[in-house]
Amino acid sequence: MAADAPPGLVLNEPTVARVVGERLRAAGVRYVTGHPGGEVVDLIEGFRQAGLEFVLTRHETSAGFMAEAMASASGIPGVCVATLGPGATNLVTGVAQAYLDRAPLIAFTGQLPADRFEITTHQKLDLRALFTPITKWQARLTASNAADVTDRALRESLRPRRGPIYIEVPSDVPRQAATGPHDAAPSRIVSRGANDVSAAIDRVAARRGAQLLRESERPVILAGMEANDDGTVGALRNLAEEWSIPVMVSPKAKGVFREDHPLFLGTIEMLGTARLYEYIDDSDLVLMIGFDPVEFDRDWRAGANVIHIGPLPNLDRQYDSAVELVGPVAEAIGALRSVAGTSAPKRSPNEVRAFRESFRAFVTPTRDRLTSQQVLAELRSALPEDALVTCDVGFNKAVTGQCLPMYQPKTFFMSNGLSSMGYGLAAALGLKLIYRDREVACVLGDGGFAMLMADLETAVREKLGVTVVVLADDALSQIKANQERKGYPVTGTTFGELDYVALAKGFGIAGHDVRTVAECREALRDRPSDIPVLIAAHVDPSAYQLS
Repeated sequence: MAADAPPGLVLNEPTVARVVGERLRAAGVRYVTGHPGGEVVDLIEGFRQAGLEFVLTRHETSAGFMAEAMASASGIPGVCVATLGPGATNLVTGVAQAYLDRAPLIAFTGQLPADRFEITTHQKLDLRALFTPITKWQARLTASNAADVTDRALRESLRPRRGPIYIEVPSDVPRQAATGPHDAAPSRIVSRGANDVSAAIDRVAARRGAQLLRESERPVILAGMEANDDGTVGALRNLAEEWSIPVMVSPKAKGVFREDHPLFLGTIEMLGTARLYEYIDDSDLVLMIGFDPVEFDRDWRAGANVIHIGPLPNLDRQYDSAVELVGPVAEAIGALRSVAGTSAPKRSPNEVRAFRESFRAFVTPTRDRLTSQQVLAELRSALPEDALVTCDVGFNKAVTGQCLPMYQPKTFFMSNGLSSMGYGLAAALGLKLIYRDREVACVLGDGGFAMLMADLETAVREKLGVTVVVLADDALSQIKANQERKGYPVTGTTFGELDYVALAKGFGIAGHDVRTVAECREALRDRPSDIPVLIAAHVDPSAYQLS
């Protein structure tokens, strides 16, 4: 009888669920997030036998967000599980998040047994069709394909562009004996790094790019998500410093270039981004380094020449490129530098400093009441440089993405491609789960917080000491501002105030209401390492409106 076989089931071979779990563990997976139904309990049991820890979330969307954040931070595919029917439909948002933010993820859901699917109506949905538009590959698990399907799912999730895989699991399959080949070691999983692609840098393209760089007078660097890697930091900094080229980043690349560096200007698509685009449009060369088109929130065409540097060709043509250096980002930068040689600084330090200081002042207006910008300044002062920070969606995203400086790669996380509210808290829990020795904080709007606040209980149960900062103004302020700009009456964008201190007490954690900088600073001193703390900062939303 196989070890740990399900009660009443005698097996000469391990179960399908255990085989899948062992392949996942061999690839580095340690946690599986989800909300179970009866159809997936055998799958979860097999995962437990394989040494994986199942983390119960209070909603399937949270499970997807947690798994995506863990994958984005570590490079190891995230794994989440839901049951059939509403469990699967609830999981869709988390999977779509991974799809549009290019995160390796494997999503399992239960399904009706194969022999009942054609004749059953209750909770019957074509789940593979449901997940097809938001996944790279879909498969149905069987007793004979368990090992092969799992191995391929891992490979496909990590192959550029990275993304989610969907595996449908008929409810009678996980406890069956695995009949297909499963004794061999898992097939080699492709690189986990965004830049680890095997492609030689085109030397002709490098020389052409070097010529454009030498001839330029006002170049600028835009660094994107595919550059957000430890191996790229030095190459990017060297290029910028050697040629005195100012740097902007996408929200998904915050931290790859230190934001206290004299050449750092700001984060596009966040608060005040129009001024950054004006600067770009005044440039005569744009080096798009590791930029994925999904990172743009607008149609944009550079008036200047563009050098595209990234692991994949510029096939989307969101922007036109005069030169493409395709391959590992750090190597491509190195090839460009080696051919370009040296040059006099391209931008005057005084000019860069003047723009930087003017832009900083522009996005941090003063108000009589507490502003989100002030809250973020206090949070940054309270956190170490290697802290991991997530944010939610809305004005809180715009202000955090612009006004919270980051200093190291892969320390800042947001839902950008999908831009889903509710992401911030769940993502922070996923990060704390795998990096328990690092501080983790999330910045949320009160609307996004309310969507998934039940997972504060998950944080307490799992002893995840995250700092939860809610920028509270009792409205969906970004949408409300849109209504007001169009002259519409405010409809459906305001809600009642929550008692955050009482809410925190209900979860058994500390809660703070703050309305001044001093109160905010004091609340941030109380950050336990093993349970969350909830800080509701009541802010003046007019500080989001820049003139």
